[in-house]
Amino acid sequence: MSNSAHDPDTTSAPWALQFDADGGEADGEQGERVAASARAAGVRDLVLLAHTAHNDAETTTDVDARFRALFTEGTADGEGPAGDGPGFVSVHWPGMRFGPEPGLTDATESALRRTFPGQDRLIADLRSLVDERPRRFSAVDDVGMLLRRLVEEPLHAPVAAYATDMGDELLPQSDPAMLFDSTSHVCEGLAHALERAQEEAERAEQRPERIEQPGRGSEAPTVSKSGTLTEAETAGPRPADAPTDWLARPDPLTPSARPFGSAESERVLDRLWDGAHQLLCQVVSYAVRRRAGMIGETGLAPALGQLAEALPDTRIHLVGHGAGARLVAYAVRGLKEATGGPASVTLLQAALSHFAFAAHLPQQMRGGGALAGVARSVAGPVVCAYSHHDRELGLLFPLASRMIGESPSLVGADRLWGALGYDGVQGVDGCPTLTLADALTEDALPSSGYVSVDASAVVRRGVPPQGAHFDVFHPELARLVLAAGRIER
Repeated sequence: MSNSAHDPDTTSAPWALQFDADGGEADGEQGERVAASARAAGVRDLVLLAHTAHNDAETTTDVDARFRALFTEGTADGEGPAGDGPGFVSVHWPGMRFGPEPGLTDATESALRRTFPGQDRLIADLRSLVDERPRRFSAVDDVGMLLRRLVEEPLHAPVAAYATDMGDELLPQSDPAMLFDSTSHVCEGLAHALERAQEEAERAEQRPERIEQPGRGSEAPTVSKSGTLTEAETAGPRPADAPTDWLARPDPLTPSARPFGSAESERVLDRLWDGAHQLLCQVVSYAVRRRAGMIGETGLAPALGQLAEALPDTRIHLVGHGAGARLVAYAVRGLKEATGGPASVTLLQAALSHFAFAAHLPQQMRGGGALAGVARSVAGPVVCAYSHHDRELGLLFPLASRMIGESPSLVGADRLWGALGYDGVQGVDGCPTLTLADALTEDALPSSGYVSVDASAVVRRGVPPQGAHFDVFHPELARLVLAAGRIER
């Protein structure tokens, strides 16, 4: 069944590829339309970008235009390439994003209906609970039940295989623990996270990278300061400190007893309802990320093969933001060996595990990240831009990413379930880390392999709880994409 976040007339756009929730193409001719447009324009480089802002057709068009403007300044129609510059193709899929407002707006409810077709009644019940905030604890538990029903999938469903970026098929894919732990306890933890996000917003300092020397000899620690056994013997950059010391605890969502006093109960209920809204946001975001992985591997990957065959002299570059970064990364994993891989991949504030590319997960005896080795399918570098000002990924993503059966470790939730878009690639030997300014100098980026780029100096504006997650419309980031692909403008 097709599940589109767009009006029907967008499927015929000459510079767009559109997929439904199962990874199916909107129609069988869109790839040829894009190829024909590229041939007619004579482009040598084709940039495909996937983002998450598909709440409605207007939002999709606006965000597409803002990204496109960074690459196509000077064109007459804002659609095709600028002079001899790259062509720009938008990847449309049924995703959505939330705004910073504390409640559900009519527009957000409409986006939920588009993202989860056939669930209108359930979504209306969720909005009623979150808006009315009934003064009883059982109503908070009802939110958890409704969210489970909203996003649950059978274990044999194809999308279930994309629930996590860790495990490398050694572990059974499952659902996040936030869906099955005590809803009240999870909401309490998320409410606490919201308070910490507000506190962090009032602190403007940038979190620096940490550098460690390798531990050797009999007195060397078995675990590095930043947290893993294998890293104790490796010198170099480490992830930033957690946004708060609280998140660095092994299990931030620790339970607490419900109060008996009426006045205290009212205060706790207010906190729980704040957390319940954020739980809705995080559960939906998880379902969107899960869907993005499947669409990338089963939808975009075959389309890339068709484009490569139709445009043998055109270099294809993949760019993704947020869950859209997950989509393009899984598309690379899904490429057939005979298919020519993309010339470069650039991930902006990627909603991916920072261990997704690791051949060996430092917290497990066996297994690697779900995307281990994908760089071998890319002719150029896999560039991962991140920012310490992204509180959506730095603070909320780790809380939402623990899967059923995964136990907190001594290194903290932020380390075990951290996001690529917050502290860059982790667990990959030899992966350099550059500042954005350094990355934009001539020939600074490697010609292949992974590279982390700290964009915190630019990606820094935004209000809680997302922080700077959506602050990506900067010419410096467009220049990073061009540099990664060696694209002449």
